[in-house]
Amino acid sequence: MSNHRLDAEYADPMPLQVRIDTHQRYSEKPDDPIADVLAAIELTGTEHLADIGCGDARFLACLAAAGHRGTLVGVDTAPAMVAAAAAIPQVTAVLGAAERIPFDDNTFDVLTARHMLYHVPEPTTALTEFRRTVKPGGTVAVVVNHPTNCARTAELVAAHAASYGLTAAHAEHFTVDSGTLPAMMSEIFGMVQIYRTDSALVFDRPAPLARFAEALLTFHGVTPDHPHRQAILADLRADIEDWFTYHPGASWRDPKGYIVATATG
Repeated sequence: MSNHRLDAEYADPMPLQVRIDTHQRYSEKPDDPIADVLAAIELTGTEHLADIGCGDARFLACLAAAGHRGTLVGVDTAPAMVAAAAAIPQVTAVLGAAERIPFDDNTFDVLTARHMLYHVPEPTTALTEFRRTVKPGGTVAVVVNHPTNCARTAELVAAHAASYGLTAAHAEHFTVDSGTLPAMMSEIFGMVQIYRTDSALVFDRPAPLARFAEALLTFHGVTPDHPHRQAILADLRADIEDWFTYHPGASWRDPKGYIVATATG
C-alpha cells in the first residue's frame, strides 16, 4: 500500500472501528483476536511490550485495564492512531514505521504486530526489525488474515470502484497472509508456532453489510476525498439492498480467518 493510501485509510479511526466492531458482532463464531494473542503470548503482567501498528490502541487499552504493570508502547505511522494511544495514561505513544522502529536493540520483552504487516511495503525488513528490538528469548507475535479474507464483500466493493474507473491497479495487493507469513518468519526467527482461527461474517440484513463495505472503500482506491465516493457508495448500498430483496430469508456469508504466529527472539 502506498503511504498516501495508508495515510488516507487511517487519518480517521472510524473505518477501522467499524471493521473491528463488525467482526465482533457479525462473526459466525466468537471473534476475539485480542484474546487469541494473549493466549499465545502468555503474559505475566510485567513485560516491556510494544504493539507495532497499534491502530486505535484498543489492545493496549485492554492490557492497561487488566492491570499490566510493565511498560506499554504503541507505535504507528498514522498521527490519529498515535493520538489514540497517547490518550491511554499508561501507554507511551510513538510515531514510527515497522521497517525502522525507533528503539534500541533488545528493548522489548514482547512485541506484537496485529493485522498490520500486510500494509508494510517491506515486510521482511519489518520482521528483521521485530527481531532486532525484542530481547533474546523475548516473544514476537504477528497476526495476519487468510488470503481470501472477506473476499465476497471485497469483490463487491472492487466491482463498484471499477465502474468508476478505479481498476485493480489502484487497489491494494496484500503479499503477507496466513499462507505466506510462516515461511517469512521462519527465515528470520527459526521455529514459528501457528494458532489458526476460521470463521465467516454473516449478515441477515443490508444495513450492517453496507456499513462494513463502506469501511473497505479506501482499500480499493475510493479515498474520503475521491470525487465519485458518494456516487460509488450510493450504488453499493443499492446493490446490497437489491441482493437481500431478491434473496428473501437468506444471509450474506463471507468466509474469513486469521493466524497468530509467534516466535522467540
